Amino acid sequence: MSSKSYFRYWGKARPQDCGGVQLHLLPYHCLDVAAVGLQYLRRAPAFRDFLGSRMHANDKLAQEQWIAFWLAMHDLGKFSESFQSQRPDLFEELRGRRPDASKVYTLRHDGLGMLFWNDKLERYAVDNTWFGLPTKASARGINYWVSAVTGHHGQPPEPQPCGRWKNHFHWQDDPPAIFQFADDLRELIFEGREASIPTTLDPDAFEHASQELSWWMAGLAVLADWLGSNTDYFAYRAEPDDPLPLREYWAHAKKQAAIALDHTGVLPLHPGGALPFESLFPRITTPSPLQSWAATTVLSRGPQIYLLEDVTGAGKTEAAVLLAHRLIAAGQADGFFIGLPTMATANAMYGRIAQVYARLFAGNASLVLAHGQRNLVEAFAESVIPSGPTADDDQQLDESASIRCNAWLADHNKRALMAPAGVGTIDQALLAVLHSRHQSLRLLGLFRKVLVVDEVHACDAYMQGILENLLAFHAAAGGSAILLSATLPQAMKEALLRAFAVGCQRDAPVLASQSAFPLVTSWHSARPDDTEETPIATRKDVQRTVAVDYLTEESRVEAVIDAALAAGQCVCWMRNTVADALDAFALFRGRVPADKLTLFHARFSLRDRLLTERRILDLFGQDSTPSQRQGQLVIATQVVEQSLDADWDVVVSDLAPIDRLIQRAGRLQRHVRDRHGERLQDPTAGDQRGEARLYVFGPRWTASPEADWFKAAFPKAANVYAHHSQLWLTAKALQAGCFAMPADARSLIERVFAGDSEIPEKLEHNANQAEGKSYSDASEAQQNTVKLGSGYVRGGIDWWSEAKTPSRLGEASINVVLARWDLERLLPWCEHEDLRHAWAYSTVRVAERLIAKSAEPEGAARKAALEQALLTLPGGGKWCVLLPLEKGHQGWTGAAWSKTTAQRPEQRLSWVYDSLSGLCQIEQDGEDNE
Repeated sequence: MSSKSYFRYWGKARPQDCGGVQLHLLPYHCLDVAAVGLQYLRRAPAFRDFLGSRMHANDKLAQEQWIAFWLAMHDLGKFSESFQSQRPDLFEELRGRRPDASKVYTLRHDGLGMLFWNDKLERYAVDNTWFGLPTKASARGINYWVSAVTGHHGQPPEPQPCGRWKNHFHWQDDPPAIFQFADDLRELIFEGREASIPTTLDPDAFEHASQELSWWMAGLAVLADWLGSNTDYFAYRAEPDDPLPLREYWAHAKKQAAIALDHTGVLPLHPGGALPFESLFPRITTPSPLQSWAATTVLSRGPQIYLLEDVTGAGKTEAAVLLAHRLIAAGQADGFFIGLPTMATANAMYGRIAQVYARLFAGNASLVLAHGQRNLVEAFAESVIPSGPTADDDQQLDESASIRCNAWLADHNKRALMAPAGVGTIDQALLAVLHSRHQSLRLLGLFRKVLVVDEVHACDAYMQGILENLLAFHAAAGGSAILLSATLPQAMKEALLRAFAVGCQRDAPVLASQSAFPLVTSWHSARPDDTEETPIATRKDVQRTVAVDYLTEESRVEAVIDAALAAGQCVCWMRNTVADALDAFALFRGRVPADKLTLFHARFSLRDRLLTERRILDLFGQDSTPSQRQGQLVIATQVVEQSLDADWDVVVSDLAPIDRLIQRAGRLQRHVRDRHGERLQDPTAGDQRGEARLYVFGPRWTASPEADWFKAAFPKAANVYAHHSQLWLTAKALQAGCFAMPADARSLIERVFAGDSEIPEKLEHNANQAEGKSYSDASEAQQNTVKLGSGYVRGGIDWWSEAKTPSRLGEASINVVLARWDLERLLPWCEHEDLRHAWAYSTVRVAERLIAKSAEPEGAARKAALEQALLTLPGGGKWCVLLPLEKGHQGWTGAAWSKTTAQRPEQRLSWVYDSLSGLCQIEQDGEDNE
């Protein structure tokens, strides 16, 4: 029998009704996780060097040992009797006695680990001079490392009053086991060397460095725990009477960790040399001026930020990818993440990046991006951190690492953060600096990547505040950023640059009052006093004057669309709300052939959204033909205004702020074509479809509007663009009847957004409310974001829900998963051989006030089927609403409960879904503003 009492503790366990080895000994699991972290450091040396540089430690072996030791300590709380007693059968088998009934598992093991450190182990470490640092300042620094690793559930451990350890730990058994394990672990990991990392700095500097590094260390702890818990790589071992010595198991764990990391997509890839523009983008025969600048601008070492402002259609995305590629090839970055405003724009961008991805990373295209959008869910998702088997044991009160991992990975957009080349929504990046679960994993995913933010002007005050904090964190870790915009107010530009410089511990860059457009603004941490503002020429085919017809009656909009369709043109009417889009769709349904009419908004299942995006790009993309385009009408919301490379002959838009209208006008005659709609490949050719004309549908123009000027005309959109004075200023600018791009871009933006334009008296109240909300939103962003200097600590804040600290304000929304009744069986709405993908494809995002919880079906059989379906959803359905649909005379219909609000109690609302209209409330409440 082993004399090591720590071999009498289980770390992982299978449910009792599962076959095979029932448990994995706790010391082995601790070493599994440490081994993953150690191998990650060796495969991602830039991350190891980042940690070492902040600690002023050049000894790479010492860095690796320091990190591995703390990762091995991540599950201290599992040594508690209260945790172990969750499985009394295993407890009795291992310990030969029944568990103490007074030790109740009321505090999760991450909090228990921090509690035991504070109450017992810290003093033991000091008394035994673990790190040769007996001072209080040194101890405070060590506490951040403990918090980072015990917080491997994705949030810092919950603080506990001193002296509570005896409520959870057996006073006679558990401390000696922990002390013995820690001593043996130190001897094993440090190989008899001094744990020298804390001595590289004075105690105060060590504490400050530990605070900052704890954010990224926590991310590594989450990742290492996930992979170290995957039984595909770390099989259970349960031989307490004849255990494998720690040293032998450590060698085994390191080999398995290397295999586990080889099978994931989280490690940096080896880039090839810098490629010229024509090799990356062979379809573009002549680079735009912006793209030529990106190919030749002088790079530097260290963090750097670029703001690229150019007209829509000028090739900003390709310029950003080229610039990111050059930074990667120069050894200044290991990958990139492109964050876009919406899922629709992210999916569209995904297809564009797919064409160049394989060229970016020499000899390794494991992310299967080239398979395109139809494989978004399967191919891309499975290529980064494959899901492991789930050990779902209902006897264990806290979730297993495999459950947490699989639930997080089920949101495939999140995986993009971990990939060397990722495309997703900006929200996934913003959550890296919010009090949300697993924010540290997002920070780790963004480490040493070029952060590319497209359509950055689309950020409101709240999102801008979060983005500023993200830029500070990203710069502090040595990352670089590229921000893209067709139009960017000067004040916003200054704030974003200032935030990045703060992260580099530099003074705010000084900008000239630059009126040029297009313009590139760049700042380098290596040259902090040299802010470059470079005017860029405009490609000839995007220089144009857009005529504007301001329409105030819906009948005139109908007439314009009817005339265009009759002339064989293709049309897009961009509406501001889903409800308005549905009204317009109903207006033309039956008048326009079904194969010529498309509705596109955010409330379709993921599968139908992907199919609609593909249809739009096929019909109106670069390679679309006259026969495909002729007589086509698209009714859409904002999902088509950004990053979608589509081109319509005629565009109608509801009145929106001028920056949005400029974006929407970018989809008007976007590609150079002849008068029939045939694409012209000659770079010197001009568009032959006649004058580009944007039709704007808005309230009747008046220089002296009433307070309800906009709301009376567009009640459903009044809260979408709540700053009605900006809408009035936009309408005023449009009365000129045209605008020139790029000549008028800067003046138009500043005229509407600079804040010094005179507005009518009756709109002042609305303007004051909107400005007040903007300041309030910016303040809330500061409140909701984590602070680099505070370290990875709880601070009395609930980190559980992303909805409680959202990446954007406004109505809370929730994932609604559509299902369909097949007699008494409940199946995913979308069919797929892999159940996880079927549920993912069946998901749609809806305002929580409309759908908050499932309506219970009638009959015991259906109730049981619903419960069974929930168990197959990620996280057991905790973070979504399952909406069962049944086919009837109205189509596929279902019911769900709305959320109780101050205005109304919860209601049982009825819904209908079809692939043409999306998810619609059967009795519209008139308040649906998504």
